Amino acid sequence: MNKFILALLVLVSAFNVNAQDGYPKPTNQEGMLFFIQHNRGKNTYIYALNYSDNKKLDEDSPIQVYRQIFDKSGEIKPLTAIQKNFAYGIETEQLKSNYYEASIVSLPTQKFFLTIPLNGKPFVETIVNGIKIKVNRIFIRQKDGTSGLSTKVDYILFYGTNKNKDVVLRLEIN
Repeated sequence: MNKFILALLVLVSAFNVNAQDGYPKPTNQEGMLFFIQHNRGKNTYIYALNYSDNKKLDEDSPIQVYRQIFDKSGEIKPLTAIQKNFAYGIETEQLKSNYYEASIVSLPTQKFFLTIPLNGKPFVETIVNGIKIKVNRIFIRQKDGTSGLSTKVDYILFYGTNKNKDVVLRLEIN
């Protein structure tokens, strides 16, 4: 069995794109595709469409990532070099017009797919434990006693929709 996938937990619940229970909700949602939060603070990592100055999608880099620092008054900042290169940065590849494959640098085996429909809101999908979902948010449970570049993860919760139902999928990490 794949060392990243040990268990599946599907919870059906009623939720909108809200923050993790007790966590603040991102304030700048323009072009937001999904966001990541974790158990080591309230800071939020936001994945949004990346438009050029003329409001056209940047086809070479269609997703931008920035952080909202809720631990310090909610200001919005770019990722640090370490965050971008070792944790929350994203790499994308255009597969066809308005369709991209993406991966977060710290979990390159988890593929995300950005679809930009001609009419409608762009969205990101992924497959977790064999189930395809539209991703709204992700919560990472980091292992106690780990930090910095040696941070380890217990599990990741993917919140999204599958067949018009809200779901939470749990990915166990060894």
